[in-house]
Amino acid sequence: MDLNELLQQAQRLTNETKMDTELPRVERTLSQVLQATQELHSRVTQTGTNDLQAHILLGSRGVDLPKLTQKLESLSARQSFEPLNPISDTDVEGYLKNERENAIIAVIEETNANIFKSVERNRMRCIYADWGEEKERLLNALVGPNQEDFPDVHRQMVQTVLPQAALPRSRLNRIESIYAEEICAYNQYKTSFIQQSSHRPNLLTKLTQLAKEKLNNLDNQVAEMWSVLSYMANVSPLVRNLDPIKARQTGSPFVQQALAYLEQCYKQYMNTVIQKNRLVGLRGGIPNVYNTVNSFVSITFQLPQSLVGLLDISHDRPLWALVYYSLRSGDLGAAVQFLKEGGVCPDLLKLLQHKQQQQKQKHSHQQLGDQERPHTKLEGQLKLEYNNKLRVCTDPYKKAVYAIVLACDPHEPHQEVVRTIDDFLWMQLSMLCTDERTDYHIERLSYGGLQSLILDKYGENYFNAREKTPLYFQVLVLTGQFESAIEFLARTDVNRPHAVHMAIALNELCMLGTPSTVQQPLLYADPQDPAPMRRLNLARLIIMYTKCFEQTNTNEALNYYYLLRNFKAADGRNLMLTCICDLLVENCDDQLLLLVFGNPDPQDPWSYSGGIFAQFSNMVHDKHVLATMVGDELSQRTKFEAAIKLYLIAGQLEKALRLLCSLLSQVVHQPAREGSMREQLVGITERMNLTLGKRKLDVDEHVLGTYQLLSQLMKFFDYYHAGETRLATEVLAKHRIIPDNCREVDYCVRSLKLVGADIVKVLPDVLLASMDLIYMEYKQVKSGNVSAPHDDSSHGTGHGQGLGLGPSDSKEELLMNLRQRAKALTNMAATLPYRMPSDTNNRLVQLEILMH
Repeated sequence: MDLNELLQQAQRLTNETKMDTELPRVERTLSQVLQATQELHSRVTQTGTNDLQAHILLGSRGVDLPKLTQKLESLSARQSFEPLNPISDTDVEGYLKNERENAIIAVIEETNANIFKSVERNRMRCIYADWGEEKERLLNALVGPNQEDFPDVHRQMVQTVLPQAALPRSRLNRIESIYAEEICAYNQYKTSFIQQSSHRPNLLTKLTQLAKEKLNNLDNQVAEMWSVLSYMANVSPLVRNLDPIKARQTGSPFVQQALAYLEQCYKQYMNTVIQKNRLVGLRGGIPNVYNTVNSFVSITFQLPQSLVGLLDISHDRPLWALVYYSLRSGDLGAAVQFLKEGGVCPDLLKLLQHKQQQQKQKHSHQQLGDQERPHTKLEGQLKLEYNNKLRVCTDPYKKAVYAIVLACDPHEPHQEVVRTIDDFLWMQLSMLCTDERTDYHIERLSYGGLQSLILDKYGENYFNAREKTPLYFQVLVLTGQFESAIEFLARTDVNRPHAVHMAIALNELCMLGTPSTVQQPLLYADPQDPAPMRRLNLARLIIMYTKCFEQTNTNEALNYYYLLRNFKAADGRNLMLTCICDLLVENCDDQLLLLVFGNPDPQDPWSYSGGIFAQFSNMVHDKHVLATMVGDELSQRTKFEAAIKLYLIAGQLEKALRLLCSLLSQVVHQPAREGSMREQLVGITERMNLTLGKRKLDVDEHVLGTYQLLSQLMKFFDYYHAGETRLATEVLAKHRIIPDNCREVDYCVRSLKLVGADIVKVLPDVLLASMDLIYMEYKQVKSGNVSAPHDDSSHGTGHGQGLGLGPSDSKEELLMNLRQRAKALTNMAATLPYRMPSDTNNRLVQLEILMH
């Protein structure tokens, strides 16, 4: 493109941009255009220009712009969107609404989860059931081939002999059976010599021997538990009226027994160690504690490094170790001999010699005052020496000997010396405070404090009691906490039989603390007892244990219940009788009654001989008292048939007659059916009649009259249902229960007012049956099938022999007599001061109308 073409295009563009306006055309160069553009840009970008133009625009319209600016600045967009009333931070309604919705959702989710689980469980149950049926079908298919397929093969039938009287399987295991046999033998022996107190056997000794002979093969730890309990209980017998808890806490015999047991066990341990190390021990001389301790120390300290830090060593044997192990074995004489040979600590030697003399003489100076008590000053000096020097002593045995002899510093652990729980118990028991005086402000441990330390502070977790049950049991027993030890042992099924019989044995020795009422829990803390002693509810423990087998082993169960004869139930009755009563009420069958009360005498129906309870009878509780309790309980539970049997055993004829009358009034009108209640009552009635023949004077006349009338009504209904019309009518006529004519209605109504309510219950059925008999006789006479009898009875009820072909006036006379009797029945039903059933009245009137 050349310059000419460029000029032509520029002119053409200029022509196209021309506008038809009156404004003059401005001719500007490029520099001028650039300058104008820059000025325009500067005006647009300047802020003051906009404000100036705004002022000019608004000012021309009459607006005061400064005031308007102040008003705009005062406005706050944040406050304009806030409510007028302030809102608190806690939105209770919103929170509750949220919680409610969450709770509903949680319930819905939990319900859905439970539904899914239930559906899955039912599905699996159905699957298992189907699988079981399929497996049963397959197994049945594999029973054997069809006999037709193998005709030459003959099956042999094996005869199975079952006992005629199969007894239920005993629920007692081997250990429980062994204990039960011993309890039965103990009760039998005790009841045989009940009046000879000198021949009373020691059950704890017998059971301990039993555990060693028969139970040691099953569990050797059981014999050890029985041994420690028997050893701790081998103290002077306690008086029955003295509380065992208080007697155990106030005296020191149990502390001495525990020390003696621990010392005896440690001597056995030392002898065992010496037997295993005879070459090192070099045991010789007289077999006593002195030589045993020498040999044991030689074995224990045979290495040179074991003597580091020990004092007063002679011939490679530390003196204080010899003294400590002598004390640990319970031999003060050996400790005194070792101190004499060592020639050290003469003050301690004097104190040990004094204690040895006290032990020999079995005499204590605890009641003496500070001035009269011997060696009081010497003890004080030794305690000062212990506090000032021996607390930092390098010889742990010397430190332990001083602490034991002076009975001080019980909280020192003595870790180098005390290696087992037996050592710890022996150390604590040796330092117990035997009086209320606290010497030189040195804290001394009391018996109750040691018990609290074992039971409350350390407890089961420290001793790992679940896995080391015998150990924890022995610790509690050695500290005199028999009740807590037995309750802990009774928690597991394996040890429960041992715990029950330990509690029984201690209770027979009057050494078990029991609560005042049997309603307390198994382990009960009485506020009046010193802490941390507990009381064991022996009655609850025996009942819980016996309930498991009282159905299958009734003889053994009654022997256990006999042990509760000295306890009272919540209602004040004898607890033994209450437990046996509950047993008989729950299972009152003839077999159990014969087992408990024996067999009835055929010559004397209300006398029973034999039975388990016969060996437990005395002046307070005998079989008559028990049978009366069971009968009362059965009658309250509306088991009247069984209650009558028990009242007959107890000789309570009047109570038995009242119940029998109540039952007869319900079934006397029913026909006799095999196995019905009426048939059962017939046998009871026969036995009652035999009993009343000898003891009729013991029953109220009104009750006796009601029973005799019900017996006659039973005969009447028997004749009635058998179709014996004449015999049934004679029974009613003999006792004049219903009227024969209208003149006798008032007499019969007055007579019924004197009888009991049981007769009134039967009266509607008697009236209906009598009316039915009259109507049957009326139809027979009317049809001419029966002879018209002549009246040979003063009451018009006698029936003669066949006069069926007699004259018509005799027949009409008989029909009239029957109508009069029917009229008398309807009049009597209307005259009775009792509400008769409407059906009865309607039926009576209907039958009477049919006779006219």
